[in-house]
Amino acid sequence: MKITALLFTFLMSFIPFDTKKTADSVRINDIQYKDGVYYFNDKIFNGDIVDYYENEKLKFRYGVLDGRLNGIAKEYFPEGEIKSERTYYMSKLYGSFTEYFPNGEVRAKFDVKLNAYGQGEIVEKITVGELKKGKYKSKNFDKGIIYFINSSGNMFETSENISILNQTKYKIVDEDKKHTLVEVL
Repeated sequence: MKITALLFTFLMSFIPFDTKKTADSVRINDIQYKDGVYYFNDKIFNGDIVDYYENEKLKFRYGVLDGRLNGIAKEYFPEGEIKSERTYYMSKLYGSFTEYFPNGEVRAKFDVKLNAYGQGEIVEKITVGELKKGKYKSKNFDKGIIYFINSSGNMFETSENISILNQTKYKIVDEDKKHTLVEVL
């Protein structure tokens, strides 16, 4: 028995433990956001940031690694249908992004690429869906630029340093910045 306990203690000394881990999932109201980093109880947060509707259905789930958004983030409609799926890499929106209508049809789908150096983030392979009189149709565009819009109507030119609460409203314009391709407000 002593040998088993010693062996267990010895083996456990080789297993790395994440001492920075603060919680598995925490509601957005309990999270602090400062200078592009998410904190929980004054420590850099690792885990999932979540929120719920009044009916207790999940509103969103964002993964956070070392205080920065990382991985697949999902938002939901009040009845539980998926509203959007997007991918982050160290707080930078990058890769696949899909926004849905409540009936499951694609409202907007695109790939987020590079930051356009203070002039938005470049998106490619854009599909914009439209529902009119119960019929769905879509249009495709090669490239555009995405801007996020806060509740005051101000536009942000990058996803890296804005809170997730300011990343739910956005618009995509064409490369010449003359035409709006899609606006989600």
